[in-house]
Amino acid sequence: MLSNLIVTNQKVILIIDQLNRERIALKFIGSLLHEQGEGKEIKTLPIGTQLKHVASFETLLNECNNNNINQLNQSEPTKTGCNIILPTLADLLCYQTPAYIFDFINKLRRSEHVRRVFLWASPQNLQHTDADYILAGCEYLAELVLRLETDTTLSLISRKPGGGVTNKRYTCQVSKTEFQVTPLLDAGETNALAAATKIEAAHEEAAKAADPGGTFKIELDEDEVVARNALTLPYERTSEAAEGNIIYTPDADDDFDDEDPDEDLLI
Repeated sequence: MLSNLIVTNQKVILIIDQLNRERIALKFIGSLLHEQGEGKEIKTLPIGTQLKHVASFETLLNECNNNNINQLNQSEPTKTGCNIILPTLADLLCYQTPAYIFDFINKLRRSEHVRRVFLWASPQNLQHTDADYILAGCEYLAELVLRLETDTTLSLISRKPGGGVTNKRYTCQVSKTEFQVTPLLDAGETNALAAATKIEAAHEEAAKAADPGGTFKIELDEDEVVARNALTLPYERTSEAAEGNIIYTPDADDDFDDEDPDEDLLI
């Protein structure tokens, strides 16, 4: 599920919506948190003109602090900190400067009372003259960037605490109950898979060349048994004489003498 990839240890999550679906932002993020059992501790800012008041932002920080203290006082606390779903970047820019928005995101990121911060940005709706730079700044602050590319594809950039970065693309399919994603192989992975396939094929060809005789079997099938029994070898006799008789045919050169050669020995 997509929530397995989004609801992680990364603290600042930026969702770049290239499909212009800001109207579902709050519901979409909330459903991801509910799938992971974290739908109870969600905090949001007021929308509309109230965003022009700095006090609204300070109130949100104080609420997170108080909520965290209440969680610590529970007999069996599970997870501490709040999940913050900010208004869309387009709404924030209507009432606050980019500098203040960046500063507030930094405060949330440093706060031990905040578990995660979600920010939704639709590039089509950013009317600020420096919209591209502002969006790039948000990407810099984010530890995880989800980009909704098309109805069926999305990409995910994840920055690990140790400095490692992963960039994956997925196909997606939305059902009534969940958001399923399947990894797509990038160019490097596709080339590596093709190379591995070629190496395996080469090993098989080498094995065949080393053993040209191939495999053999010891057992005979029915047709082979019949053929073996019907075979007459050259040394086998085709007929046998009657039992107990010795047949001898003398040659013309045989010399038979009727006299006893030993009669002079007086035996």
